[in-house]
Amino acid sequence: MSYETVENETASRTVRARRLVRRENHLPFVPYGLLPGAGLLLALLFALWPFAGAVQQAALNSAEASLAAHGIDWAEVSVDGQCVTLTGAPPSQEARRLAEKVVREGKSATPFGLARPVRCMSVREIASVADTLPADGTAPEAPAPEPDASLSDWTFGMSHGVLKLDGTVPDAGTRNAIRAAARERIDPPRITSVEDNLKLGDGRPPQGYLPVALRGIATVSQCDAGTARLRAGAFSLQCELPAGREAAVRAEADADLPYGKFGAISIVTHEAVETCEGNLAGLLGDARIEFDSASAVISVSSNALLDQVAAAAKACPGTLRIEGHTDSTGPPDANVTLSSNRAYAVRNALVARGVEAPRLIAEGFGAERPIAVNTTPAGRARNRRIEIRVVRASE
Repeated sequence: MSYETVENETASRTVRARRLVRRENHLPFVPYGLLPGAGLLLALLFALWPFAGAVQQAALNSAEASLAAHGIDWAEVSVDGQCVTLTGAPPSQEARRLAEKVVREGKSATPFGLARPVRCMSVREIASVADTLPADGTAPEAPAPEPDASLSDWTFGMSHGVLKLDGTVPDAGTRNAIRAAARERIDPPRITSVEDNLKLGDGRPPQGYLPVALRGIATVSQCDAGTARLRAGAFSLQCELPAGREAAVRAEADADLPYGKFGAISIVTHEAVETCEGNLAGLLGDARIEFDSASAVISVSSNALLDQVAAAAKACPGTLRIEGHTDSTGPPDANVTLSSNRAYAVRNALVARGVEAPRLIAEGFGAERPIAVNTTPAGRARNRRIEIRVVRASE
């Protein structure tokens, strides 16, 4: 839109009129000057979005760590932004006030130093001991529940930079302490995150239970790949890590247990695994363990090779898997059975030569994993083979 002036002159006066004229092909006014500001606003919103999640996570971590540090096990923590809610049954009003105090004063690390991430909080009481006391003010004696093994099994796994928490723990206090210990282990790029799938049971933790769970976190978090477990009261650890760290992890894993008993403790280094598998692959690549046709009977011509394989296996770390493979001739089910029987035959031969039986497992794969084509006699011969590998901690 634009304006032009038209003048009409007469003898007595001059009349000026303004006439609105629409010019063709003229664009409407657009406030282009505001566009950079709008872009900056959008960029700011995108930058603040992940920061908000980090602030909420910091509040959760701080609250759980503060409660665990003071032995407060009655409260379950939930967070909305920087507002924390504690849910549970405080044993007394003094206990409630203490929980509120330590959560409010808790600090966590930020890019700018230590800060208090909790800005507001509340307590939701499920029940209070003071409300359930009889008239005389004395609490009835209640027998402590017997620990139930099914409520105390857990698995902590370490793989690809993620520390994963699975299983069931007896109460909220135990879960909070385990979560806090796991999150303290985050150290990118080796440990980037914690995946928490812990569930709550219904009871009190047995004496010494929490220290064993924290030992599981402490040991498995030092592994590049590994699994710490508590099953039916037995603590076990499978761990793979670089050379030089295994002695410290083994000392921590093997220390006296305050609860339960020991299961299998297997700690191996990457270098030892590579050396072992390289030696075995070299032996079984240069020659083959021969069997009678369509059977699991080992040919006597393979005795010398089995002696060498047994010597190499004794020097290997951890548990070894003996894998049997066939070509594609014959029904698939029959091939799996034949390959499994041959793997077990090799296992028995190695045990007879002094390799510890618990360190050997056998498995048959039939024709599922060929290394050559099955359309030629030479290819089928290569596919009929025995391989021996170290069982990895991540399996």
